[in-house]
Amino acid sequence: MRDRMIKGWSVHVNPHSLRRQARQAALAPLLIALVAASLAACGGDSPSEGPTRSSQAPGMTPANTPAPASTDAPSFIPALDSGSPSGDRDALVALYNATNGPNWRDSTNWLSDAPLDEWYGVATNANGRVTHLELFTNWLSGEIPPELGSLSNLEWLYLGGNELRGEIPPGLGSLSSLGYLLLNGNELSGEIPLELGNLSNLRYLGLDGNELTGEIPPELANLSNLRYLGLFGNDLTGEIPPELGSLSLDWLHLSSNQLSG
Repeated sequence: MRDRMIKGWSVHVNPHSLRRQARQAALAPLLIALVAASLAACGGDSPSEGPTRSSQAPGMTPANTPAPASTDAPSFIPALDSGSPSGDRDALVALYNATNGPNWRDSTNWLSDAPLDEWYGVATNANGRVTHLELFTNWLSGEIPPELGSLSNLEWLYLGGNELRGEIPPGLGSLSSLGYLLLNGNELSGEIPLELGNLSNLRYLGLDGNELTGEIPPELANLSNLRYLGLFGNDLTGEIPPELGSLSLDWLHLSSNQLSG
């Protein structure tokens, strides 16, 4: 077991991988972080009797006097409105077909002629383009289709808590409007795509509780707006990239891997 300091955080590195337990544990801290972000966005405060950040961050301990989280919203550059609603529909149909759609927990209006924002878990903008896709714990199984990389207006992709396997499509790195990429609590394998480092608007990256291998790509340090980085509970190896120290993270989860340094 080893400890490393990254920008004020003491990161506890556990060489033993506990993938199954980590897949279950991966969901709780991420949900807590999302709730905290929602409260901050609404101008509210977290309940005083609730858990503190230090008690909700497995594998890491904040420094004695951590700097308060920034309340300034990062700059956001909207993606060009390329593609069309019909192209977005094709991408959603590809997801349905690739992930055992007929056996989803809820597939209301999927594959129907209803507007896309009436499909379960889908939200669109005024132009009918898909901006949110949230199918958390919806019994998806199979591989994430590369067609999702064509959802050029997507801002929120949440497919956590399912049984997705295979590799993360590198094409997701082209979703320039994406602010939340949450794939935690699945059975995804392979390496973290370097292309994810192109997501300049990304705030939350949750890949916890999967079966990812290889090293943490230093390209993730390009994510200047990133506030949450969750990679714990995988089979990642190698050293923690020192480049991550340039990020202004509020949450960093790296435990239950095979990291060294």
